[in-house]
Formats: sequence, C-alpha cells, structure tokens
Amino acid sequence: MPERRTIVFFPEGAFGPTNNCVGIGRVLQERGHRVVFIVEESFAGNLEAQGFEERLMRLGPPPETPEFETMTRWRVAPMTSTRRCMRPTSAEPRLPSDR
Repeated sequence: MPERRTIVFFPEGAFGPTNNCVGIGRVLQERGHRVVFIVEESFAGNLEAQGFEERLMRLGPPPETPEFETMTRWRVAPMTSTRRCMRPTSAEPRLPSDR
C-alpha cells in the first residue's frame, strides 16, 4: 500500500476555487490520504462539515467592529438573491443633469 501523505490545500478566499479543491480532496481521501484545508475565518466549519480538517487564518487585521455574516444571506436561489440586490430602474435616484 502507498504511503499515507498529508495534503494541504490553501485555496483563495472564494467558493469557486475552494469547491474545486474539495473534489480533488475527496479523491485523495478515498485513496487514504489526510486532507487539510487552510481557509479564511469566514469559511469556518464549512469544510469540516464535509469531512475535511480545517485550519483557520485571518487575511487581514481583526475588525474594530463585529463583522456582518453574509453566508446565510446568500444561501438562497439565484433569482431570490438577484431580487434582493436589484430594484427597478425607475426607482433609481436621478442625477441633477437628468432633470
């Protein structure tokens, strides 16, 4: 049997690159390797819930005020999030030059 290795992923702080690494990580786990993700604090618990080890890091200095949780706000269907972000053009404020 091949030697068991520890493979560390350090994806940039976005879901696209992280999800790509998850697929590769699953294959490595199936082959008996230990997979560890080093992720930004906002990802805490996401990869651990999928069976991977996590090590957290902060990409910037600690905030002076509490941070706003965005993960649950955006965990909705695409059209729902679009409606939350957009409003009708007629509702846009007009510029003084448009009067």
